[in-house]
Amino acid sequence: MEFVVDDLKVSRITAAKYLDQLVDLNFLDKARIGRSNYYINTALMRLFLDRA
Repeated sequence: MEFVVDDLKVSRITAAKYLDQLVDLNFLDKARIGRSNYYINTALMRLFLDRA
């Protein structure tokens, strides 16, 4: 999330809202691990893993 905050110059709350919207649109998957949320581009990960 930090790259969204830094690159877009928005607050953490706004960055989380943007990322959650991408989850709602099925562009990203959201995984909660411990106290942190991770936003994963699953389609991109599949491309990397298929090429490996």
